[in-house]
Amino acid sequence: MRLSICIPQYNRIDFLLKNLSILELQSYADLEIVVSDDCSSDNTESAVRALQLNYKHRLVYHRFNVNQGYDRNFRKCIELATGDYVVVIGNDDTINPAYDLAILADFLKANDYPELGFANFIEESSGNSLIERAKKTAVLGTGYETAMRYYSCFSFVGGLIYKKDFFNKHNSEKHDGSIYAQIYLGCLMISKGARLFSIKEPVVIKDIVLEKMERNSYRDVIARRWKDYKVETGGLPSVMNVLIEAFRDAGVLTQPRIYAVFKRIYTVTFPFWIVDYKSNGALPAAVGLVQGLIPSRNENTRLLNFANRTKVWGWYFFSSTAGLLTPVALFKRLKHWLYNKLKR
Repeated sequence: MRLSICIPQYNRIDFLLKNLSILELQSYADLEIVVSDDCSSDNTESAVRALQLNYKHRLVYHRFNVNQGYDRNFRKCIELATGDYVVVIGNDDTINPAYDLAILADFLKANDYPELGFANFIEESSGNSLIERAKKTAVLGTGYETAMRYYSCFSFVGGLIYKKDFFNKHNSEKHDGSIYAQIYLGCLMISKGARLFSIKEPVVIKDIVLEKMERNSYRDVIARRWKDYKVETGGLPSVMNVLIEAFRDAGVLTQPRIYAVFKRIYTVTFPFWIVDYKSNGALPAAVGLVQGLIPSRNENTRLLNFANRTKVWGWYFFSSTAGLLTPVALFKRLKHWLYNKLKR
């Protein structure tokens, strides 16, 4: 079985080079590394071309001549793969050298080659903390209910695993530009028969650390002063849109399921991010998020019937109040637990 490690690349070549050097520690025999470069403005091309000459594994490199954006580049790196399965990682992530990819291959064979999965990861930038989005190594199921339960596990692309021929069958440009194409594709595939699996072992190391190299974060741009106040959405309307579209395109969208999408966002994700912004000293951003998530601002609200629309407004007011009033100290104590709950 060939495995392909697929990396959507854009600038930050030093992170990519460290990532590739760590990947050389993998001993799996039939391993391919695929880098899709979204027209980087640094020396990515020359650096990777030079590395190809003596690299341990098969190293495929592709460069777009015009920047395509994250979603298209994400899909392109998978399209280029020749493996039976692909594992996607960011350019500043890597595969955990302590994890033997043969274990993954054995699991896939033993479980009749399931189509789509995700793995746990270690976050190096936060002191090697383990992020548990997977509670067990197992096949979790298929269909709408499975997609709805686990869609948030697709928000971080590192450690997403695709059976290549099944991905090819459902690959779509429909949500390029949303930055959530992987959520759309994941929910579409699961709703159309893909068997979802999870790997409890930390297959990926997220946010590898380099001396004197900093990475951008949402914390760098959220408003901390009232003079910088602006309406925020946190990308949540886009998440709702790709979920609704995935279930519609899979032919499983119903009124109760549209409402379920809204309820999940407004009762779980929305209040979490209000308090997260507050915990980063960004009360103006938290208030901006409350304003940005007013249900009438979301065009998908029109898909709800009157009764469900009324309930969504109720959840909005409840979660806004709870989020703004929750003490930051309590949130910090529970943040890791809450984050894991969001990923399930």
